[in-house]
Amino acid sequence: MKKLNRVSPVLLLVALIFCVPLSVQASILDKVVAKVNSEIITLSFVEERAGLLRQKYANALEIPSEKKLLKEALNMIVDEKLQIQEGKKIGFIIDEDSVDRAVEEIKKKNNIGEGQLEEMLEREGRSLKTYKNHIRDQIMVSKITRFEVGNRVKVSDKSLVKYYKEHQKEHWQEGKVKARHILFIAERGSSEKIRREKLKQANTVLREILGGEDFVKLAKENSEDVSASNGGDLGYVEKGKMVPEFEDSVFSLKEGQVSGIVETQYGYHIIKVEEILPGKTLTFQEAKEQIYQILAMQKQEQAYKDWMNELKESAFIELTLFEDASHEVDLASRETEKKNSNIKSEEEREFGSKARPRQKDLQKTWEEMYKSVEKAKRKREFVKDSGLESLEQKLVKIKDLRDQKKISEQEYQRRKELLLKGL
Repeated sequence: MKKLNRVSPVLLLVALIFCVPLSVQASILDKVVAKVNSEIITLSFVEERAGLLRQKYANALEIPSEKKLLKEALNMIVDEKLQIQEGKKIGFIIDEDSVDRAVEEIKKKNNIGEGQLEEMLEREGRSLKTYKNHIRDQIMVSKITRFEVGNRVKVSDKSLVKYYKEHQKEHWQEGKVKARHILFIAERGSSEKIRREKLKQANTVLREILGGEDFVKLAKENSEDVSASNGGDLGYVEKGKMVPEFEDSVFSLKEGQVSGIVETQYGYHIIKVEEILPGKTLTFQEAKEQIYQILAMQKQEQAYKDWMNELKESAFIELTLFEDASHEVDLASRETEKKNSNIKSEEEREFGSKARPRQKDLQKTWEEMYKSVEKAKRKREFVKDSGLESLEQKLVKIKDLRDQKKISEQEYQRRKELLLKGL
């Protein structure tokens, strides 16, 4: 089975959707954990996104806890729901051609042949229609974000001039030289005989150049560098881009001057400088586009935050992901599972064929959780007139303390768990 490689910006999320086995999880974790206006978000969908985030943090020095991953995943989904809803409200339409082009781009970038995409989707219990809907949503997110943020970002000429004056050091451009060279390869690991022969060839060509022969012609005939076909042309050379011996020589020459034999780790060079561009401070006009990009980026970040705050303030959002203590138990069980399991191969992480044991364990955990909850309900009904009434009052009381910010969320969860253990 082919693996999906990483792809570019908007389609990255869509292309990686395959990476988390969903067919079993979707049926097990079918629980509403958030509402965004008229739409719901299920736990299975949050788990799916958390799987993508796990890959994102795979090589990070510090991997977030499972709870933080789920929280980040949920926040991402809420933002996207708001953006998609806003796009539809404005009247943006993502036509089928745009979606089909995106699908073809994903297939091309991941070397997926004809029919293979459908195969992969089928193995994950998905349909092509569902997959295309994911892509459609991501295109909508990109489109509405560009529209809203773009309309909010205005960079005035006055701010460009102000930035230019206050950041003069940023506009310094190092000097460059336009150079050609002829290389005789004799790496430092080469035998002494080879090095002597190459040095002899270099000296012969140097004498011809000094005798008036054309440098470009001799470079094409003698150079062993890839630039030989272009007459040894290196273009404009900047400091810090070449090996020290070569750089020292090229920046010490005058326009039109030819060096002696220059030895580097690659062999022997003959260098000619054709033009010198001294270092300078860019004029405002020369730096204007670069400054615009800097300021626009800064404003885009703030504009995006402002826009999202506006969407959230005017929306109905209800988050219930961590309100159920039983889910906290589930998180802990998954943390333990993660620590105790061996590192799976990439293919096992990406596709569900070898992920069945994890799914069975997950199903067992949820079944036990539901049994526990049902048992607690029955017990509550049986002893309705006993101390459970006061227990419920205590739960309400600590919730009020949390809502009034008299205790932290962590303390609230701890107290609630202690109370629930008494069931």
